[in-house]
Amino acid sequence: MSFLHEEYGTDAEIYRKPFSTEVIADCGDPSAHEVLAACGFVKQTVPPHYIWHQLPEGLSEEEQKRSATRAACLLRAQGFDANVAEDLVSEEAVAAVREEVRRRRISGAATSSSPTAGPVAPAARPDTTAPASPAVPSASAHHSR
Repeated sequence: MSFLHEEYGTDAEIYRKPFSTEVIADCGDPSAHEVLAACGFVKQTVPPHYIWHQLPEGLSEEEQKRSATRAACLLRAQGFDANVAEDLVSEEAVAAVREEVRRRRISGAATSSSPTAGPVAPAARPDTTAPASPAVPSASAHHSR
């Protein structure tokens, strides 16, 4: 038994099992397993070494797409190299997950910083006596041959 993520050299692959309606997700990292479970995938095993996830039977096509797309997007947001088969992509789910990830990052940044103890000094004004330097290096600086 081989897994697509091993064949393709990725962290996770989400796809429809050939000649079937089953949606499979395979990965090797325990943290990725947690994301898949949170997206509705059920852990399957063949002891001692094989672990994969599968969406439950009976989901509509749209529910399968939404779950598969959400899982792939959340895995990518956590830094995993994750792919989802084209026939399982839901554009609506992509937009929803992007917004969810953006909100999490904003709320995470707000809760991870503590308020300062004293008054905050105003930002320093730029020195207008020195010549201005370009904010972005010119393209020629990056492409010298």
